[in-house]
Amino acid sequence: MRTPLPLSTVTSLSPGCLNIGAPLIKPNGTHNIYHYNTQNMKTNNNLIHSGIEETSRSHYQRKHNVYPTGETIALLERFDELRQEEAEQSPYYNAPWDVNKDFDTVDFFQCAVMALVLVPQLVILYPILFVVLLPPVFVNLLYITMLVPRVCDTIPRTFAWQVHCILQAVLCIPSALLALISLLISRLSMCLFGTLFCTFDSVGWSRYKRNIEVIKPFCGGPSLYNHFSDCVAAAAGMVYRRGLMEFTSAFALMFVINPWIKYWITGNVYMGDLGIRYVTQVGRPMDDLTLKQVKRNFKRYISRAKTTRESKLFICNPLLFCPHFPYPPRRSKRYFSVGLEHSTIAAFVHTTHFKSKSSLRDEGGKSRCLSRSAEVPIYRVILWRNNPYHIYTGIVEACISKKRQSLEHPMWLISSHNKLAADPKVILSTGWIDVFFDQFIPHFEYFIRLNELGREAADAMAGGSIGDQF
Repeated sequence: MRTPLPLSTVTSLSPGCLNIGAPLIKPNGTHNIYHYNTQNMKTNNNLIHSGIEETSRSHYQRKHNVYPTGETIALLERFDELRQEEAEQSPYYNAPWDVNKDFDTVDFFQCAVMALVLVPQLVILYPILFVVLLPPVFVNLLYITMLVPRVCDTIPRTFAWQVHCILQAVLCIPSALLALISLLISRLSMCLFGTLFCTFDSVGWSRYKRNIEVIKPFCGGPSLYNHFSDCVAAAAGMVYRRGLMEFTSAFALMFVINPWIKYWITGNVYMGDLGIRYVTQVGRPMDDLTLKQVKRNFKRYISRAKTTRESKLFICNPLLFCPHFPYPPRRSKRYFSVGLEHSTIAAFVHTTHFKSKSSLRDEGGKSRCLSRSAEVPIYRVILWRNNPYHIYTGIVEACISKKRQSLEHPMWLISSHNKLAADPKVILSTGWIDVFFDQFIPHFEYFIRLNELGREAADAMAGGSIGDQF
């Protein structure tokens, strides 16, 4: 059992209280599905202010049963189940996710298959992907450096931007083909070896059927290909933050490694008993600042396309996680966008942007976010099963907590109980990500105080341990 860092408290909800398969039925026998009204919605920087009753949706959203916030009907139903299952527990209830103490047959089999298939992909495809990605990434860097204002919340979607996206699409053809080939090799290999494992395991196919029910609500999310301009905007902001070579390296790794972590390790439907692992991480109190001061720094750090030179230097600390969640395009009928996360590897995400407690109201008048301890929700990040370029499946939120305005980071991640998939000591597992954000939350708190109160105040609250890095 790991010892939490002193600047962050990790709590979790017991997995035993999660009933994965049962649909939630209201007392009158109807499904509890929420509908949003985008007409008469006031927007500011494309963030949602309110939502009531039935939705006005685009043709794409109606065709694919996707709401303006990016959720599907199935996911909304799963939201309701999670709320009901957690209702009797404290939001900070601590019951760790059970993890196998030792590596077992499943872990060794998974490693053997990756050694057989993934290692050749890395040796052969990764260098080629790096080379063919350099031109589009370089052009993207030139565009945001030269044609976007120095401090800019959102990249203007002008005629020049449309031409740029067309050029990006052309330049990305070689990398897109290689990424598709890599994904096909990966998924076919997983299907082949997973089928063999299920066939020779006495409970293999019954476990597979249960796992399919677990992941079903997280399938069918908005396709990355249908939001290519969002991907370009997210990549532009990230390459501006991290630099050409560092970002291109992480970006190329994403196309090869992420599908294996997502489908073969953390959420393997063939081998592990999958469930929803809930952990919420809460930082130190921030009530020495106003709520407004805390809120606006999310935009400065995470959503701005281009930020100040001082903020950029802080964000580019090479030891830590760098997210970029751009706002949706202005005048669009949706309130989610494609974002990027960057560390050693990059990862695409779908992000819903909240504005305040009045955002996305349900019939109870409470904020439409999963966290029951949130004072103000800022982002909801949906890690769709059909997005192969993130390493997890599930839902993550970033909020300001009722606990003295602390930063809050609840995660509902699909996971098995195998050591390789969930042990905190295994890099990129669903347990390891807790340790990762134990380090990032204090970093972000330091950034907020640095912006609002100055370095002396930030150093005093952090005890100098973070400030010494900058």
